[in-house]
Amino acid sequence: MHITLPSFCFRIVMVLAVGIVSPAGTGMLYARQDASAHISVKSPGTLPELLGEGQKYVLTALSIEGRLNGTDLRFLREMAGSDYHRQPTAGRLRTLDLSRATFAPGGEAYIDKDGPQHVAGGPLTLPPFAFRECLLEKIVLPERMDTLGTGAFEYSALRSIRIPEGSVVMGWAFNRCENLEKVEMPQHLAELGQNCFRDCGSLGSLRFHDVEYLPYHAFEEATGLEEIVVDGTLLHVDGWFCHSCPRLRRIEFGGVVLTAGGPPIASNCPQLSEILFSGFAFEIGYGSVENCPLMGRCTVTGAVMGSGNPGFLPSSSEVRLISEPVLQRAADGLRQMVGEKCVSQWAYFWKNGFVRRMAALLTERGMTDEALKMLQLLAEREFPFPAQITSDSAFAPLKSDSRFQAVVERMAQNADFRRMLRLSPPYDTGSLYRRTEPPQRMTFPAAGDSVLQRIRDYFQADYIAGTGSEIERLKNVMFWLHDRIRHRGNFLPASRRSAIDLVEGCRQAGSDGMNARGQAIVLAEIYQALGWPARFITCQSKHYKDDRDATVVTVVWSFTLGKWVMMDASMAAYVTDEDGMLLHPGEIRQRMKDGRPLRLNAEANWNHQESVTQEHYLDYYMAKNLYYMSGFVQNVPGIESQRNPAYYTLVPEGENIKIGIPVYDDAWFWQKPF
Repeated sequence: MHITLPSFCFRIVMVLAVGIVSPAGTGMLYARQDASAHISVKSPGTLPELLGEGQKYVLTALSIEGRLNGTDLRFLREMAGSDYHRQPTAGRLRTLDLSRATFAPGGEAYIDKDGPQHVAGGPLTLPPFAFRECLLEKIVLPERMDTLGTGAFEYSALRSIRIPEGSVVMGWAFNRCENLEKVEMPQHLAELGQNCFRDCGSLGSLRFHDVEYLPYHAFEEATGLEEIVVDGTLLHVDGWFCHSCPRLRRIEFGGVVLTAGGPPIASNCPQLSEILFSGFAFEIGYGSVENCPLMGRCTVTGAVMGSGNPGFLPSSSEVRLISEPVLQRAADGLRQMVGEKCVSQWAYFWKNGFVRRMAALLTERGMTDEALKMLQLLAEREFPFPAQITSDSAFAPLKSDSRFQAVVERMAQNADFRRMLRLSPPYDTGSLYRRTEPPQRMTFPAAGDSVLQRIRDYFQADYIAGTGSEIERLKNVMFWLHDRIRHRGNFLPASRRSAIDLVEGCRQAGSDGMNARGQAIVLAEIYQALGWPARFITCQSKHYKDDRDATVVTVVWSFTLGKWVMMDASMAAYVTDEDGMLLHPGEIRQRMKDGRPLRLNAEANWNHQESVTQEHYLDYYMAKNLYYMSGFVQNVPGIESQRNPAYYTLVPEGENIKIGIPVYDDAWFWQKPF
């Protein structure tokens, strides 16, 4: 431990072991005025030993490097004036530098707030309520963080803070920080939670740069707030994002806004008199304010392409009326945001679609070089759908340009989906089994379940399956469903998503078929009714937000083979290895990644109208859609109609998506059903 004390800041100082102190050391320090220290925590949970009780209530400034767990955080809270029970202590710590610190799970609970709170997040997650009711006035956080936890600083004495790059700031983070005067936003903020600045009476203005998501009531009862400015790219902002802010008088969107909710932009803001769009906006649903008596129409000095109410928010779809500087700033901002590592749900909200739209607008405006830069950006981001560009009449003026042709060729190369799988990162196989004891088990209906018996009787499932071998019976059921319920890609009945309800829903709607999702659900439940564990798996492209052509297949447990196998009722398809062994989607994906052979059954077809070739089904359709795979933990009839069922997506290690709960362990995802 190295301790630095300015000589003019104390009357009496006694330091035992100046310089390096062993972890077991209990160097005592006494100071009457300001005292600071720098300490390195080699092992989580050792901060109390390193500093000792004698220094706990002496230091006013502390810099820490190393990994901190709940025991360390509990000690820091006591140093900063609040204990585990949120009672005052004699702590004098006012400045804390955590720029070289991270967090580690484990240790003691650090605060009793809605029950004992333990450090449980990642290394760059500031735990919830970490410094609630502490007397810290200044804190330095790491340059990059994932999350600032719920209520992390509420009721604290904080005066200023810089938010780390790329972070999500959870709700109530700065609630009742009455001394907070300055918040420096990062260049890229992922998300701001609700009520973050509630009752921050000293905070007069906030300026944001690039922001992924501003939610409903992001600013509620922010009592000191007078001005909000967003001067970068904003992916989405909800309606009612300002509510009951008594001093708020001005809101400005000076950069690019992709989408906004509606209809009210603000409510109960008696001083609000100006909402300015000085940048560029695509689709804005705002059409009003509520209880904002000084607010008339919005002012647009930039461009708004679509408005929820042109009488309130003037808009124009005529590109010729948009100045080149406004479009140029919008293109620059959008390019910058697309290049960032985005983490919130809105990061994937048709972002490529807006890049295409911007390229089309630039083309129409005659800004050819800028349009080609936008299209090149799509190609560099592995956009694999050149037909979406070549078939768009907006790009007709570019088709003779060799640069346009090169971009389209690059996109065509991106459409090598087997190559995309080969280049995908591996899974973190076995990670949940290593880190979780015991790992969560997937569940299936119990034998004799009354719902399954009704399904068995309704479909006459025993007759459908026949009396052959297990594999023959599995195929019989799949082929029967393919023949009786046609694949209608754009139709799913508005009914409960269970086998009988879906079939009855089709009958009532006058449809002889449903989409692959419905077919997979029905097939899985018939298999379950016959005693086989079965699941339906959603298979999606790496570019799922641009590519709506996903598929859903059924996987069923073969007791004979001792493994999962795939049955695709939409195409009457199953896949084997070179020896005829039936495979499940994970095995198919891995064989594509490794370059090993695969075989498609000869009967595969679409509605008995078109044969399905191995080249199309395996090299294109499944290679494209096997990048991400998702399924439920509870695999019971009607699971998709239940409220908030646990839904997991198998993701290559290191990738970050927002489809259910990401999981990187393929061994867990394909676990045995018993």
